[in-house]
Amino acid sequence: MKGIFLDGSIKGLDYYTQTHSGVIDEQGCYEYEQGEEITFSIGDLVIGSCQAKAYITPVDFVVEADCREASVSHYQVVNTARLLIGLKTITEQDKAIIEEYQYTWNPVMEPQKYEEATAEMMDKLGKRLARIETAKNLVRRSAAGILKETDVRIPTRDGNYVLADVYRPLQGGEYPVVMCMGVFGKSFINGFPIKDGDEEYFEMLEDKFYDDYSSTETKKLLQGAFFRRMASCFGSALPIPNLNPEDEVVHPDGPPPCLVPISEAFEQPCALDWVPYGYVVINIEERGMGQNPLSEDELFKQFGRKNAEDYCDAIEWAADMPWSSGKIGLFGASYYAMTQYLAAQRRPKGLTAMIPIMGDYDSYRDYIYSGGGLFNRADNMDPCTTPQEYDFMKKALDEPFWNEETYGVEGEYMSSCDISKIDYPIWSAVEPDASLHGKGSSEAYINCSSENKKLLVVNGCGIHYWMYNEFYLNKYRSFFDYWLKGEDNDIMDEPPVSIQMRTGNGGYYWRYEEDWPVPGTEYKKFYLDAKKMSLSESKPEADGKVSYNADVYHSINERVEGATFISEPLKEDLEVAGYIKAGLYVSSTTNDMEIHIKVRIFDENDREVIYPARTSMERELPLGFGAMLASHRELDQERSRDYLPVYKHTKEAYQPLVPEEMVSCEVGTFPTTGVIRAGWKICLEIDPVDNRWVNYNEESYRKGSENTIYTGEIALSYLQLPVLPLVKQGK
Repeated sequence: MKGIFLDGSIKGLDYYTQTHSGVIDEQGCYEYEQGEEITFSIGDLVIGSCQAKAYITPVDFVVEADCREASVSHYQVVNTARLLIGLKTITEQDKAIIEEYQYTWNPVMEPQKYEEATAEMMDKLGKRLARIETAKNLVRRSAAGILKETDVRIPTRDGNYVLADVYRPLQGGEYPVVMCMGVFGKSFINGFPIKDGDEEYFEMLEDKFYDDYSSTETKKLLQGAFFRRMASCFGSALPIPNLNPEDEVVHPDGPPPCLVPISEAFEQPCALDWVPYGYVVINIEERGMGQNPLSEDELFKQFGRKNAEDYCDAIEWAADMPWSSGKIGLFGASYYAMTQYLAAQRRPKGLTAMIPIMGDYDSYRDYIYSGGGLFNRADNMDPCTTPQEYDFMKKALDEPFWNEETYGVEGEYMSSCDISKIDYPIWSAVEPDASLHGKGSSEAYINCSSENKKLLVVNGCGIHYWMYNEFYLNKYRSFFDYWLKGEDNDIMDEPPVSIQMRTGNGGYYWRYEEDWPVPGTEYKKFYLDAKKMSLSESKPEADGKVSYNADVYHSINERVEGATFISEPLKEDLEVAGYIKAGLYVSSTTNDMEIHIKVRIFDENDREVIYPARTSMERELPLGFGAMLASHRELDQERSRDYLPVYKHTKEAYQPLVPEEMVSCEVGTFPTTGVIRAGWKICLEIDPVDNRWVNYNEESYRKGSENTIYTGEIALSYLQLPVLPLVKQGK
């Protein structure tokens, strides 16, 4: 039988068992028989003994160290590993020098004292002890059977390359691959080692994460590392236009408490979650990120065609590697979900299944002009560590209407996916408490052509940390086990749609369905009455209208009010899941108007029911929310459904308002879930401005504007809720 010491990188170490002896070979392997003990040494200097097995690290030499998860911190473990990693290849000359110290070498001491005690020996060897964190991280990975290869160059079709970190099982063989590609960095907690000291910094972070996570100081350190990379992205969001000069801008002291990293990578597959279960993990950085080169005068073009081609090249490269089974699964959230769609539509060899978590596929409608023609300023960001003079945001502002060249499948900057080409087994995920990606993820499930698709609707904190929870990881591993390994498990026998029904204030229960939107959904209309400023299932008795000032500033401190409609207390519970829609008759005194809607729920004490999780970054989000620019109201009839309007958004379909002339608009929302209890009230807010979806050309219609909502028989404005057949739950 053959075993591997550490990650196979140590060469020349002596060993012996009851029946075998020799030197670890070039692959870092030794030979043994079942039930034997094995001893490792450098010449006559014994390093340690243990039961012979497939993987051995210095942890196995120390009985008390092998009794707890934090075993890599034991002095003997750390100091032994530092020596061996520092030596790496042990020559006969090294052995002769080390044997001089065989009676004084003592790894059981504090690391600083150990450095002092071994200084003379290391000077004679002309080598250095490995850093403490480097040693601990290598031992930790090796104990889990993981081999890490850093900065692997994956060739691309244009003669360039992209860099990847590849994590493989130490045990040789052919394994399916779980991979991703994106911009946030492949080092620990999405970092880029691009300057002196960075490698050591990320090694320190990794060790702190696993060895001291409970410490408040460690959590702050991890947050700082996360925002070291992500702050440049968040900070590149475009400013709020026409902001009230009296608003006081309060900058937070630091990142919110919910943003403490809980995994070794953000939005990407983590090696410890997959490699010990028989997978290879590959995390790739896009060209222009980190140490990935761009050609001279080449700009980084986010979600562009070239990046999608690079991803396809990487998928096919992975499928052809000798350690690969040829089966590739794509896994990742947000950015790392969106790139999956762009690559998958090109059908690269080896791609077998996908798990895109909270990702969009239609660039114009889902994440750029996702406010019904209004620009999503809060979530369109430049990921470049050094800002470019021209980026995809500027390109998007230059192209306010949908066109194939910019937003189609071959778009240079921000291409979209032809979702009909996605027929792979796919498991999408929607977070109803996030104002980005929810609609795109839902629409991907609905519109893809896969016959083997699943959907998870789950309340998260808006940053997908739930995807690293063992409950969900076990589900996802079962999905890939089924499709990539051919294992006969029951994952595809489970209901394809899992819905977390939010009950408010952090509560929820699960509901399992055969499809999404849920079969049997009743689209219940509540009619607006401008005479009473009410919502009711009964149509208004008389025509009415309500007007409000739209010549307003944006505000970061308070709501800029338009009109508010409130229902009577409900007589029975409602389970709501799917898309809310508003059908509104409107006019303005100018040539356009913004329509921002929010659907809030108030309990019997007139306190708002908060549906997002307590850890959510967007706790202020109501049950339903959406927006549109009235001039973009023309529907794409082939793509629109009763529950969701889909607009054309083309220049040809642009319809400015005629001042004071009434038009009909359908306002869609992001998908949602929520239980509305009997006795609670439904509130619809219709406002002239908001701070997420904006128009940087609003001055063309803002000045002197007054907007009007019409109700009654000739203008039957309504709010439509997706009500499910009720599953009775306790309160």
